[in-house]
Amino acid sequence: MSVQLVQPAKHRGFSLLEMVVAMTVMAVIAAVIMPVIVSSTDAYAVARDARADTDRVLYALERSARLVREAPFAADDSGLAVQVGSATRFILTDGSGLRLSGDQLELLKPGGQSSVLCSRIDRVQFTYYDSAGNPMTIVNPSQIHRVCLRIQSGAIDMEMYAMPRSWIGREGGA
Repeated sequence: MSVQLVQPAKHRGFSLLEMVVAMTVMAVIAAVIMPVIVSSTDAYAVARDARADTDRVLYALERSARLVREAPFAADDSGLAVQVGSATRFILTDGSGLRLSGDQLELLKPGGQSSVLCSRIDRVQFTYYDSAGNPMTIVNPSQIHRVCLRIQSGAIDMEMYAMPRSWIGREGGA
């Protein structure tokens, strides 16, 4: 009597056909998922850049509004100590202020020093208002009660209003 030993089938490997089918299925799944991953990465990059641009412009607006709020009264008590108030410049008599130079909004310091407050600016516009809230066509420092600063940079368009604190408690103040 002869005894034959039969090997159990549990140690079999993949056949070449099964391996090719598995790789094809994984390739199809990867081809479907890749555009989703790439588009979400692109969307994140766009959102990150938009947020950075918004933060940059908002910082410039807030710093500019602080300068306007802290604008002192003139020594002769005739109004704000504003030397130049135009559509692109707001300069106080001590030399501090803001101006657009090329595509940069510059923060001016007393003594003639300046630093870039915000770059890549397409447009800056200062609008001045009197005590009744009417826009002023001719800027008279004694009548400036509110200032609106508008900054456009790419797709970002923001504006902020500021009222000089020096008017508080004064005759003709708001």
